[in-house]
Amino acid sequence: MRYFLRYFLTGGSGLLGKELQKYIICDAPSHKDIDITKIFSVNEHYEVIVHAAAYTNVVKAETDQEECFRVNVLGTQNVLKAFPRSKFIYISSEDVYRPVNWYSKTKLMAEQLVQRHPNYLIIRTAFTVRPFKYEMAFFDKYTREDYVDIIAPMIVTAILENKTGIVDIGTERKTLFELARRTKPKILGTTVKDAVIPLPDDYRLSSS
Repeated sequence: MRYFLRYFLTGGSGLLGKELQKYIICDAPSHKDIDITKIFSVNEHYEVIVHAAAYTNVVKAETDQEECFRVNVLGTQNVLKAFPRSKFIYISSEDVYRPVNWYSKTKLMAEQLVQRHPNYLIIRTAFTVRPFKYEMAFFDKYTREDYVDIIAPMIVTAILENKTGIVDIGTERKTLFELARRTKPKILGTTVKDAVIPLPDDYRLSSS
């Protein structure tokens, strides 16, 4: 009798994927092994699929819409097809309820595909690398985002609790500037009005 679940993780080489592997034992093939933008099959059975692979360059997505769509929407569709009977966990974005840019729109489209699966969990969240990697941060953009080493354990908890449906994972509401100052005290502030692409000024993480 087996007392453990087999996990399959996409996006294992990404920021979140690397962090998740500190907490769960899983198979995480590289992009060279499995290209999710193409139809693929896996011979082994996995009880739980954690789909964390994504096109995440929000700025570049505005001019590279086709590739962003291929990875975030068609890629999700291909992973769903490859594992029709597994629990499917999809790592989504915290702003899909009010998408204002192409990246968030593709994440919403992928969510709609995942919701057709008989056993799914959609995790709406946002995370960043520690320390904050930019030289400026928005003082008028509110978020529940946090550093990846804080968000990842919260995601793992939701997975292990066998939650289903849509859950929002984040910490307290704050400005991005406040978050950035925790690891970069002398960071400069800027306004979301100066962003090069459309961005919501308040990520509220609403699953309604």
